[in-house]
Amino acid sequence: MIKLWRFLSISIVLAVCLGLMLVPVAVPGQEQVALASGNVTVSIEPATTSVALGGSFTIDAVINNPSGNEVAMHAVRLDFDPMYFTVDNVSLVDFTSQMAAPVINNTAGRVDWDPCMPTGTSINNTTIISARIACTAKSLEGATTVSWVYLMGPPPRLTKVTYALTDYLEGGNMSLMHSGTVKVGGPPTISVSPQNLTFNAIEAGENPPDQTLEVCNSGVGVVGWSLSDDADWLSEAPTSGSLGEDNCEDVTVSVDVAGMEVGDYSATITITGSAEVAVNLHIESAVPVEPAQWSPSGLSISPQQVEPGEEVTISINVANTGGETGSYNAILYINGAVEDSQSVSVAPGTTESVIFTVSKSQAGVYDVLLAEQSGQFKVVGGGWFGGGLGTGRIVVIVLIVIAIIVTLVFILRRTRRAV
Repeated sequence: MIKLWRFLSISIVLAVCLGLMLVPVAVPGQEQVALASGNVTVSIEPATTSVALGGSFTIDAVINNPSGNEVAMHAVRLDFDPMYFTVDNVSLVDFTSQMAAPVINNTAGRVDWDPCMPTGTSINNTTIISARIACTAKSLEGATTVSWVYLMGPPPRLTKVTYALTDYLEGGNMSLMHSGTVKVGGPPTISVSPQNLTFNAIEAGENPPDQTLEVCNSGVGVVGWSLSDDADWLSEAPTSGSLGEDNCEDVTVSVDVAGMEVGDYSATITITGSAEVAVNLHIESAVPVEPAQWSPSGLSISPQQVEPGEEVTISINVANTGGETGSYNAILYINGAVEDSQSVSVAPGTTESVIFTVSKSQAGVYDVLLAEQSGQFKVVGGGWFGGGLGTGRIVVIVLIVIAIIVTLVFILRRTRRAV
């Protein structure tokens, strides 16, 4: 008897497991599940939509029964991220009289329908549920997914689905899910790349190759654009257009150098009053230009004799005999060591002066070398004779000598009288 009871128990367990294995279960993310003699499909239209910050949009959600078999009970849910938008209302298109009102929860981010149709009530139609969900975007930019779920499962719901009144399923753990994407972004925004263009040409030669600008709409929605420039040697094509979100259009930029002289030119392309592109044009001479040539001359040292700490001015003239402006680096050497340096820009056919000011505290003769020209100055020591015998010093010396002689004569006379 005990063995018989064990055999029956094992048989019942095996039968239950086999029965559970035969129950259809949906694969997560799968868009349709075969149920007996028909399919139930779920869709969100459009699969992707975009909306500006704070803008309104709708989601069309549909559950279809392509086979037209009868469906007795059903429940559905819309899942969304409340950070990006809110659901304002739901308009049920089909079977509104047989469905309970949807419950909108903008905190949790879900909308629930649970019709709870009476036992024995069934729907025999290709469209089970069709609804339009009205939404309002928030101020956070980003992309978010919405999921339209058709539920048939265990408690708290017990859903019965009947196909052709022949196949009956009770308590099946199944669900169908289809997702769509909502992109929430800022208003249409025109951007352009690159931010600057540079053209190079030869005087009276061919025009430089065309270059390309990319004009894009980096926001949400459709935006028109136009461009203009401030130079008669510059042209673009096209000069206007319309762009959808994340779309770009190429603009060809051309330069005409006919009749233009050698030099550097600049212009600005303005797109829709905000984005700007700097354009630079360099035209070179067809005849090679001789580079800058230097001719230093006229070394000047003043004064050539000073006392310790007094300033000496040293200068030289630098002429540019070449055909281009250049920068000349003048290096001042004193007693073979670098004392100072200066850089001066000199245009073709002109002369510029380079001036240095130095001072020395030690007496001595100082050799100067500047731009391959040499000279010297002297620093003399202090005292009456350190700086040479000038007129003033000679007069002072003569007076002192006279004073000494007079003093000696006076002393000698007094000495003789005393004797």
